[in-house]
Amino acid sequence: MRNAASIAALLAIALAASPNEKAAKTVGRAGIKTPGIQIPLSRLASEVEIPAANPDWLFFSESLWIPKPDALLRIDPKTNQPFDPIASLSEPCGGMVSAFGSLWAPLCGNGSLARIDAKTFKITATLQTGVSSMHHVIAASDDSIWLLTDDKTTLARIDPDQNTVVGETRLAAGCRAPLFAEKSLWIACPAKNKVLRLNPATNLIDKQIEVAGNPEALTSGEGSVWVLCSKEGKVARIDPKTNQVSKTIDLEIPGASGEIAFHEGSVWVSVPGFPLTRIDPKQDTVAQQFYGAGGGVLAVSPGALWLAHVTAGKVLRIDPKRVLATLAE
Repeated sequence: MRNAASIAALLAIALAASPNEKAAKTVGRAGIKTPGIQIPLSRLASEVEIPAANPDWLFFSESLWIPKPDALLRIDPKTNQPFDPIASLSEPCGGMVSAFGSLWAPLCGNGSLARIDAKTFKITATLQTGVSSMHHVIAASDDSIWLLTDDKTTLARIDPDQNTVVGETRLAAGCRAPLFAEKSLWIACPAKNKVLRLNPATNLIDKQIEVAGNPEALTSGEGSVWVLCSKEGKVARIDPKTNQVSKTIDLEIPGASGEIAFHEGSVWVSVPGFPLTRIDPKQDTVAQQFYGAGGGVLAVSPGALWLAHVTAGKVLRIDPKRVLATLAE
């Protein structure tokens, strides 16, 4: 009886301690502490897992594109199976864009820009532009391709009709992630804690907008430009009408270096340790935050989020509707 009583007492102590231990684990982890926001990534089932060795970026245009050291792997979104890759490319880097009937792929291996026919997937031109080593270096506007061409942060404007550089703008050191939105080119400048707004009509910087520390990734949607600021783990929402930050949303993930995308009515952020955070742009608040291994590389397409788990060597395809339906415990 004495042993039974002792066991019962120990069990009662353990059960009483469990909620506190669970709370301690939550407090010790970064991220939003509001109940119901944080969810283990393991609870979010993916539609498919695609083998991919350490991609540091993904791109979607009709197909999912995954960089390899000497090729671009093309995934059919209908079957989730690979097509024949585009081979003999020297270190695809810095992202891609689709514009003017072509795919444009910077190549860090030889400092060139490959122009690829969007129907035949054959290389139609190779431009000796130089390529910056920054993470995202290319964008497309209504009439031009924009490319960061060196580590001095030279922004080149390329005429797609001539396949030549027709203008250059020198930016502050470390500027990156050009984005065309709201009739302007936007560029993140981490060293200055600013986002630049360039007028394509003049090739001049019209505005310099102060944001939180280390802006490094941009997206647009809901009439705003959204900026992932990595130092303190915040997202700044810029109103293009006023050129002011209208809201700063705290992810509570210091050092949140990764990517941001607007897709199907939400803002999505992916950083290591928190592979997926969903922001509700109607409320300007974090609605869901999935924690776990992986994160930091993200692409979006109709009905899909593509999330790279670099250390595991795979890309996950996730249905945004499944995300919304996955609730915290």
